[in-house]
Order: sequence, then C-alpha cells, then structure tokens
Amino acid sequence: MHHKKLLCTLISAAFAGVTPALASASESPVNHRYSNAADASLTTLENGAKVSQDTLEYWQLPSDSPQRASYDKLKLTEVANKVWTIGSESIVNSHAIEGPEGLIIYDTGDNMKDARHFYEKIRSVSDAPIKAVIYSHEHYVYGARYFVEQEADRGNNDIKIIGHPNTNESIAKGGVTAFHPEVSSTLLARSMEQFNLYLPEEGPDAEFKNTIIPGFDGFVPVNTTVEHGERMTVAGLDLVFYTQGISTDTNYQVLVHVPEKDLVMNNVVWGWFPNIYSVRGGNYRNPQHWVGAIEFIENLEPKILLSSHSTSLADPELIDQRLQDYKDGLSFVLDQTLKGILLGMEPDELSYFVQLPEHLKNSPVLVENYGEISTMPPRIFAAVFGSFDGDAAFLIKLHPDTEAQNMIAAMGGEQSTFDKARTAYEEGDYLWSCQLASYLVRAIASQQNRQLKADCLRAMGYRTLSTNSRSWYLSQARDLEGKTHIAATTPAAPQAIVGSPGLFVDYYRVRINPERSSDTKALLALKIGDKTYGLNIRRGVAHFRSPEQMVDASPDATLSMTPDTWALLFNNLAAPATLAKQGKLSVDGKGLELFGLFDPIYDWQNDPSLKTVTEIFSKAND
Repeated sequence: MHHKKLLCTLISAAFAGVTPALASASESPVNHRYSNAADASLTTLENGAKVSQDTLEYWQLPSDSPQRASYDKLKLTEVANKVWTIGSESIVNSHAIEGPEGLIIYDTGDNMKDARHFYEKIRSVSDAPIKAVIYSHEHYVYGARYFVEQEADRGNNDIKIIGHPNTNESIAKGGVTAFHPEVSSTLLARSMEQFNLYLPEEGPDAEFKNTIIPGFDGFVPVNTTVEHGERMTVAGLDLVFYTQGISTDTNYQVLVHVPEKDLVMNNVVWGWFPNIYSVRGGNYRNPQHWVGAIEFIENLEPKILLSSHSTSLADPELIDQRLQDYKDGLSFVLDQTLKGILLGMEPDELSYFVQLPEHLKNSPVLVENYGEISTMPPRIFAAVFGSFDGDAAFLIKLHPDTEAQNMIAAMGGEQSTFDKARTAYEEGDYLWSCQLASYLVRAIASQQNRQLKADCLRAMGYRTLSTNSRSWYLSQARDLEGKTHIAATTPAAPQAIVGSPGLFVDYYRVRINPERSSDTKALLALKIGDKTYGLNIRRGVAHFRSPEQMVDASPDATLSMTPDTWALLFNNLAAPATLAKQGKLSVDGKGLELFGLFDPIYDWQNDPSLKTVTEIFSKAND
C-alpha cells in the first residue's frame, strides 16, 4: 500500500508541474561544422592539404606545447634517465627503457617502415642489446621483425617477445578481427577508408596524420605470454604485467608497471578523445571499462606515464590531471547519452544532445582530431537496444534503392532533387546536400549526381577537425570521381591463411550459394597439408568440420592441396579447374562440382579496387 501511495504522489506531482520541465528548443540543433558552413575559414598545410583553421592551429603547436597531447611527427624524447619515447607521423609511439642488462621495447609500429624509424632513433641514444619486445595489444605488432632482424645482425638472437595469451590467435585470424571473424576482411577494408590509405600525399585532399598501413609480414609471434599480475625480471628490471581490468579498444592488452622507476606503459590514455566507437567497426568499447582502466593506472600512482598514443609525462601533477580529464570526458559522454536515452531520445538525437562542456573540450587529451564525439552516443544506444531506434514506422525499413526512388519522386523528380541539393551545397548546408545527393547517386548514378555528392563530401572533409572523418569523406569523394577505387572487402593475408588454413575453411562456409545448393546434401573434404577439414553442405547451409570430426567421416568428395594452394583458392586468385590441370589440386569424386556451390568473393578481372588494395599494401614497408 505504501508503494501505491508513493506512486500516486509522484504522478500527481508530475501533472501538477512540480517536476522541472525540459526547455524545448526554438529551432532544430545544427552541426555548425557541416551546416551553415559556407563561410568557414579554410587554409592549407605544408603538403597542400586543405583544412579548417582550427586544424592548422593545432598542427602548428610545438611538440612540447601543453595544449598538444600527441607527437604527430617523428621525434625522440628522453622522458627520464634511460627512458625514451619515439613519436611518429603515424598513430603509435614506441618506448624504450634501458635496464642493467639491455633494452625493453614497448610497441614496434604498424609496419617495417615504422620499425626502422623507431629502431634508428633508439640506436642514436643507446647501444645496449634489446632483451624484450612487449606488445601493448595486437594492433602494433607488425614492426617486430625489423627489430629482431637488426638485433640478429648484431649477434643478439635471444629476445623475449612478450604479449597477451590471445595475441597470436588474434593475429592468426587476420589481426583486425571482427566480432564475427568471417568478415574481418571487410573490417580491414573499412579501416583503409578511415586511415587515409586512399588519399594522396600532396594536394588539397592529402593525408597528414593517422595514416596506418599494416605490414602483416612484420609480425613475430609471442614467445612469452604473461598473466595478470605476473612478475618477471627483464633486462635486469623487475616488471609487473597486467592483462585484466584495462580493456579499451581491445580486450587483449598488456599494461606494464616498473615499480623501481614508478613507471607505467599502457594503451589506455590516448592523445585525443578516445574512440568509444570507431566508425570502421569493431566490438563495443564500453566506456565504463575504459574508465576502470584509467582508475587502474591511478591506483599504481605512476610518476612516469608512457602511452601508445599520447605524449609521455614525467610529472605526477600533469599525470593526475590527464587521467582525471580523460576519465571525466569518457564519463560525461556515457552518462549524458544514458540520460538522453532516459528522456526518450533516438540515436540521431543523441548525437546532437551530447556536447562536452568547455572545460573538458579544452583539455588536450579530449580534442576531437581523431574521431568525433557525435558518432559515439548512437553506438552506446545500439549496445543497449540494437539497431531499432524505437520509432515503429522504421521497424521494417524500405530497401535503400526503393527509398531513394520514392524520395526523389516526392521531391519532384531527379532535376528538382538535384537543384535542391545544389542549392543546399552553395548555402553551406553540406550535410543536407550530401544526403540528397546520396539518394540521387543510388537511384541514378550519373556523372553529374556523383560529382555533386563528391563536392559536398569534400567540403565536409576540409572542414572537419577529425582525421578519421576527413579520410572517410575525401576517400569516398575521390572514389565517386574515379580517382581511386574503394574496396568493399580485402583479400586475406596469404601468410594468415597458410598459418591457419582450418580457420579459413571455416570462414569459407558463408560463401555457399543457397540457390545452387538447395537440393544438395554432401560432405566435401579439404585435405590441406597433413590435415583434413570438411564442409558439410546441407541444402543452402554449409557446416565446418574439424580434423577431429573428419577422422571417421565418409566424405562424398575430396580436394587435396598445399596450404599455399588453399590461399590461392580462398582469395579467388586461381580457378580450381586450372589448379587441377596444373597438378596443384588433387580431385577425388565430384570435388570441383561441390566446391563450385560456393560463390567467389573477389573478382580480380572486373573489380579495380582489388588492384588498388594490392598496390597500397605493397607500400607498407617502403
């Protein structure tokens, strides 16, 4: 009875106006960077990149400016006695600590080129042998081979490669691993759009920061895994490793504490607002976990803080302030998003509702020159509710082609829609112009419509502070103009296929053609090297069978090959019949017929983006 009375009281108070009312906006919120932005001041960087004025101002800050929290250029800094950080033009730093018996390296870069720069800088200040390479997580492991090879030339063949217990498995799955690893190649393709790989080095569309080209052949497998709280003496220094309670953009982190130096090495504190949501895709990055990782560092009370993505600090007061700002920024975005959800807001409304207060916006580690905060609240919403925004009108949506055709018809036809989009562009309402132009391109992909969409995308790319957003906008603008070719998915790294052929047999099952296999029930064996895997075809579905499951199986057909041949087949680089004629593929029974029930993904003859991707990755180690 008490609860009923309380509920009645609350309801009565609400209707009586006791609860404060939310102020209703007199006009719709506007993103002023992309709307009403025709008069925004634009300028150029040294390489000709056209950018916003605030981008230039940040770029011109000295590397030791208190307003800058990332290095952005190749730079060696002695943080403390025998402790160095090498910043880079890429996205990642490398750190070196010299102990009584040699050097400890934390992170090696995205490729052999990064590693060469890091190694040369380290060798300019220390001649000590490298005793260990530590991977902070699986993203920056592709420079390790350069370090190992250089040390071998010096007679040093005993290097610990220290990492998380799951690092090797993650790299075996392709490194950039999706929640469903079968589509990790598409996640990598989206990464290419996000990290400047389709942009030129000079000119208005040029890249200038956060360019990442993974060199997959630079990985050296972990030979020394560490558990949470494990202590180990490395290079004469006592290290404590942590792997739990420090999740940020990946769960496979290794944080290192060096007690005698009051030093922490981490991938928790970045030099910009953290990507709670990376628009390329990936697993949900829970802001509460990120806050917990910051508190984990706070509890260690470091006097020296070395981070994978931010400037190094050796001042406890500055460290405390940086950690506090980072924690407050993350908490603000999460809590205000959740508040907006409680108020009934949909994902797109949340993008406008969540705005950092000035004191946080001005923090060097919360600058939006990597990702944009407006993209993050919808991801938090999706983590709770999925893709349905709550409006029943959109529970089941029109096919995008139908929606585009209907919208164009509703606006009076193609020319009328084009005129509206062009007017919006000329008035600086680039967001609206792009959305209209996108309808036009989907329905009628004429050169005129493609160019209009390219124009408004480019206008937003020049005006954004975010390098991620700039890359997306300009890459797609250039693709629309035929200046580059964006891939929907990338070929798998051959060394990954050869190293773990069974994984890729499993991934291959999703390529089954439902129509052609609708009446087929058969077990296809794939003998790759000395192991046999299976694809059990059951009328439109294929189930993977492990070598253990194939021991007593009676396959209907068998294809036998080397791992290298399987890599060719997986990436659709050779036809099965051709390989059979060349003696590279042994066929038993109706193996070719059954394998033909799976669709190719990569059309090397007709898809120019595959050539573009190949050319880009060939430059990774230049």
